[in-house]
Amino acid sequence: MEACITDIRSWCRSNMLVLNEKKTEFIYFSSHFSNSAWNPTIKVGNSTIHPVSHARNLGMTMDSSMRMTGHVQCLCKAALHAIRMIGNIRQYLDQKTTTMLVHAFVTSRLDACNSLLFGLPDNLINKIQRVQNIAARLILRVPRHEHITPLLYQLHWLPIRQRITFKILLLTYKVINYMAPDFISELAPLHVPTRALRSASEQRLEITFRSSTKFYGDRSFAFAAPHLWNGLPNSIRSASSVASFKSRLKTYLFRQHFLSV
Repeated sequence: MEACITDIRSWCRSNMLVLNEKKTEFIYFSSHFSNSAWNPTIKVGNSTIHPVSHARNLGMTMDSSMRMTGHVQCLCKAALHAIRMIGNIRQYLDQKTTTMLVHAFVTSRLDACNSLLFGLPDNLINKIQRVQNIAARLILRVPRHEHITPLLYQLHWLPIRQRITFKILLLTYKVINYMAPDFISELAPLHVPTRALRSASEQRLEITFRSSTKFYGDRSFAFAAPHLWNGLPNSIRSASSVASFKSRLKTYLFRQHFLSV
């Protein structure tokens, strides 16, 4: 790792850039069940960097055990602040304008990198779901005691868990249709039957990753993508374009959730 950092520093210098040692963070990921006292350090220039418990990357607050508790707290705090700001001027806005503002400042936050939230326990997902519920009530100007399911149905919004599933399946569709980077495509290879079968044209994925831990392995893309994708109807998997796939998938997830409620 230190050799890689040295190469990055050299590249930065050759391109008139500076790698700021004081702002460099290092995080070591391990199971929260681990009691290991190992405390690795790395050298960046003349500085010794010790691991931190939380680090921010592409807007995500990642913790050393990937429990995502800190990220959920930051996400809810930022989204609720945006809702309060919109609520202050709600009386001057019509429903269409309010919806646009909520999509721009609230749901965009809830959807950003949300595939990393797959498989989180209910207590964390419910916190994000409450934020979405508040946003729905703000748009429709409905009091708190009103049941939320008809409101989400009226707005045609997928609940948080379904939005996470939607994002993973959309990425999987792009993988199968050569629209994703190679490092992601390698995690979800197509199933190639050893003999001619009628199901050969159904674009199913090979389940190559066998999870041994529910909290970590089951949340990985290599495990989640094949299981979710193979469970879709063939009419959705065979969509001819991204727009068509997104439309069919949302309709499928929407009906699956609200008809079961």
